Amino acid sequence: MRLLVLLLFWLSAACAPDAERAEPTEPSGEAVAAVTGLMAAFNAHDPDRMREYWREDVTWIEIAGVQASVVTSSADQLHDELVAYFEAYPSVSSSLETISVNGNYVTAIERPVWEEDGERMSQASVVVYEVIDGKVKRFWYFPSQ
Repeated sequence: MRLLVLLLFWLSAACAPDAERAEPTEPSGEAVAAVTGLMAAFNAHDPDRMREYWREDVTWIEIAGVQASVVTSSADQLHDELVAYFEAYPSVSSSLETISVNGNYVTAIERPVWEEDGERMSQASVVVYEVIDGKVKRFWYFPSQ
């Protein structure tokens, strides 16, 4: 009988609703607002507006295996890189999927699409943004898939 009581207690505890467990929600907050604002400006092909979402000392880092390479390390350099990018890919747009937040870090899968030789192209990369005081300080791109 004692075993039955313990079993029923365990089952009721295991099946009871957890007051601390919340339903998943869309990530929000200052860091997400900075990243989604940056993405909207990217999709408008507006590097001047994009500057509003990054710090002057912004750093873009590419990850490849065990190597990390700095692509840009200033707002001016990133701006110039994006002007050239939009000239090379005038049809590009991008979306962020599976956004998650951990403090100052916003992680997502970024999926750009573009036209190349009349064919629609797409790829996806994991990107991590570090946001300080509402502006992107660093971002890391992992290899595209």
